[in-house]
Amino acid sequence: MQTVLIIALSLHVLAGVVWAGGTFALARLGGAGGPRLRAPMLGAAIVTMLTGGYLWQAVHGGAPGTPEKVLAVGIACALLAFMVQAGAGARTHWQLTRGTLPEAAAQARMALVTRLAAGLLAITVICMAAARYA
Repeated sequence: MQTVLIIALSLHVLAGVVWAGGTFALARLGGAGGPRLRAPMLGAAIVTMLTGGYLWQAVHGGAPGTPEKVLAVGIACALLAFMVQAGAGARTHWQLTRGTLPEAAAQARMALVTRLAAGLLAITVICMAAARYA
């Protein structure tokens, strides 16, 4: 059981670093390069959420205390960031390929989306770090 937890935690952290780090970089770049990173970041987000769900069940399955409440805030922010990135990203990509959205408008929208998601993921990382000491 300990080995499975270590593997799940390692995957969770590595995938989370890819997801959050990519989002932070895209936010800094104004969304430029987003189409090339969309698939890897989506995969990393899914792995992060799946392993996080397993870790929650395995480690925090009992009565919720203060650490679990702090983690719940982080989870909510991560889920919201995923919905924003996946939803707005897919819609923007779809409109761009159909020709109903100009390139400049798509770039501006993706810049806003990545900055919003980066803020939410920053809160998520802070909650994960703080939960240990809450």
